[in-house]
Amino acid sequence: MRERIWYEMVDAKYKSIYCGIFLSRQRIINKWFNVFILAFSTSGVIGWPFWKGFPFATSIIIMIMSLVKLLGTELVPNDNTFKKAEKAIDMYCDYFNTLENLWYEFDRENINETKAMKKFYAIVSKEKDISKIVNEIIKSKKLAFQNKAEMECDNYFNNIFNTNNNG
Repeated sequence: MRERIWYEMVDAKYKSIYCGIFLSRQRIINKWFNVFILAFSTSGVIGWPFWKGFPFATSIIIMIMSLVKLLGTELVPNDNTFKKAEKAIDMYCDYFNTLENLWYEFDRENINETKAMKKFYAIVSKEKDISKIVNEIIKSKKLAFQNKAEMECDNYFNNIFNTNNNG
């Protein structure tokens, strides 16, 4: 049971870190999208004399920019995505802390294996609520995010527990 609690705890920390990396990247994408739209909208590019001979092209550009701005909420992360990601991170932090507390209780033999098992499965049953949120916002996992999250998670456990993720 000790190892099961440990590995669930490591997994919770990893998922929390992954969601944090995901959120950070989504904010960067959102920022650059808004900068692009703002720069294009306010630069007056369409008003340049060059475009006088191409009214059809300017109409298409204006239409595309309008569509991009309208569809931006679907294509580019927005406040709703940020709030859900922040909520998932908070929930994973609470989940991790609860598991860590159980791990310490069991490791110090403050509770027996039967009580630890009951507590463990009661705690783990709550992860499905977090997973629902995460599955709404993260459509596909990125290997670069996974590698970075794994490295940060390993560093965390090595620094806090002076171990190599084996409890």
